[in-house]
Amino acid sequence: MMRNESLLNQIKMLNTQEDYRGALKMLDSINAEYSENPYYCVRRGIALYQLHREDESVFWFKKTQEKGLEEIDEMPGTYLPKSVTKWLERAEKRSPRRIEKNAFEAELRAKRKLSPQGSNLEDFDFFDFWNDCEYSLKKYVGASPTDSDIAETEAELGYRLPASYKALIKQHNGGMLEKNCFETPLKRNWWPRVFSVESIYGIDREKPYSLCSNTGSKFWIAEWGYPDIGIAICDTISGGHDMIFLDYSDCGPEGEPCVVHIDQESNYEITYLADSFEDFVRGLVPMSEDDE
Repeated sequence: MMRNESLLNQIKMLNTQEDYRGALKMLDSINAEYSENPYYCVRRGIALYQLHREDESVFWFKKTQEKGLEEIDEMPGTYLPKSVTKWLERAEKRSPRRIEKNAFEAELRAKRKLSPQGSNLEDFDFFDFWNDCEYSLKKYVGASPTDSDIAETEAELGYRLPASYKALIKQHNGGMLEKNCFETPLKRNWWPRVFSVESIYGIDREKPYSLCSNTGSKFWIAEWGYPDIGIAICDTISGGHDMIFLDYSDCGPEGEPCVVHIDQESNYEITYLADSFEDFVRGLVPMSEDDE
């Protein structure tokens, strides 16, 4: 009994500290022994729900009730439910949306081309694309890179940069954007219509906001906990609480990455944006009054 309570309390503490991945990892390790324990069930349900796996959490909340547990005090604060019924209601409401979003994005990933694309954006109109304000020129915009500079950056990051990105930085080596919004492909009234895109990082490491600077891509992964799926390529108006990534998880480090949005404040929820960096650039639009 002591071991039982100790392990389950450790899991409760991980959930309380918002380390839901750590909690789920521990839950997986003791599943065979504790899966019939109601406190195991509710803590697994909470971890899954908070990790945007609401559809999976429904089973565990129902199992918690079957085991006779209803009133709980698992999470601090007043905005999270104190009863299993309330958790289940939230999960059942969000579950169809999560299933739809997952299926929609899985289909987009399955259809896209994984082979490297060779676009140089030569037909793209960069008029009113960049915001060359004093701050951008000082903090973002770097010197025109050489092929050697690009090769060194790729070696340091461990990924092949898309051809369209290389073409872009040779034309303008990073900077803040006038076209600073991207419309999401998932058009539902319960999902954000657009995400902000404050800038595109260049590769001049002398600039504070560039791929290999002290606050570059590796910084966001190591210090902020972003998932290690590729390259943090753009920042947003949140100052780091959500980022735009090149996602190599489907294609490997030498392939053509898709572009995703990652929300740090929502437990690093990943949203698919574009099949390629080229499609992402072509899809950027100025912020409208509605977006603001």
